[in-house]
Parts: sequence; C-alpha cells; structure tokens
Amino acid sequence: MSPLRRVFFGILFLLLGTQCAFSQETIHSVSPCEDPVVLYSVQGDYDEVWEDLKMALNERGLVVSSVSHVGEMIDRTGRALGRTRKVFGKANVMEFCSAVISRDMLEQNAHLIAFCPYQIMVYSLPDNERKIYLSYRRPIWNGPSDQGVLDEVEKLVSGIIRDVVDLYGN
Repeated sequence: MSPLRRVFFGILFLLLGTQCAFSQETIHSVSPCEDPVVLYSVQGDYDEVWEDLKMALNERGLVVSSVSHVGEMIDRTGRALGRTRKVFGKANVMEFCSAVISRDMLEQNAHLIAFCPYQIMVYSLPDNERKIYLSYRRPIWNGPSDQGVLDEVEKLVSGIIRDVVDLYGN
C-alpha cells in the first residue's frame, strides 16, 4: 500500500473510531485497512529462490502438492489474443497443505476449505528478472471465532517465505 494511501485510510479509520495497525510482519486478526496480499522480494536467481522455497517447505515436513505455471499460461494466452506485452519474467504458484493445520481449520469450520490448498506466488517482472517476488493472500474471514485458526495458516505461510527471504539477507 502506498504511503499516501496508508495515511488516507489511517485518517479515515481514526475518524471512524477504528485504529489500524499496518505492520505486515505481525500476524494477527486482519483489520479492514490491511492489504489482502503480503509481498516480499529478494535479489537472486529465480530457479534458486524456487528451490529454496521448496526446501523451506520440506524442512517443515511439507511437500508441494501442485504448481501452477501462471507465467507460461499468460504468455500462451497472450499470443492467442494477439497481445505481445510480456507480463512476467517467470511466474509460478506453489500449492501445498499442512495436514495438522488444515484439519484443525476444517474441523472448526468446513467452509474454510476456500483457503485450501495454501499458495505462495513466486515471480519476477521482465524489467528486472533478478528481483524475485514472493507473495501470498491473507486468509481473511468474517467469523471472529475462525480467525485464530486462520492466523495459524498465515504464520505457516509467512514463516516459510521469511525463511527464504532471510537466506538472501533481507
């Protein structure tokens, strides 16, 4: 979120009597003024960052359940549509699950299946392919009693990403 946008929403919520916390590092119940997407970046080689992410998952006893090749799909559909602008250098979405956290989450509320599997987006942009972005969507749910278990999902996903970011000195 841009600094100007943060100031605007901060003033808006203060006027409405609501306090906003803008830290993306703190895991907590998400307030309406927080970005729904958390974004990190590192300088490095895309394939190495991807492998480091897989290792961070494996170190937690998790495995990749599937990979969505978003960058390749966007290139392919762009050609079919006659569009030539390159959107990504490389872009994939890594999907995975935690049996324990998912079971806890779904036993509490089966409708939270919408958050399964967990996803981490890894991509670079064509103007700087050595800047690799790692991002995820915050698991936001209106049921306050469900947010605690969703906080566990976010702790897991953000922890995996931070393990990779720390390898690159960020």
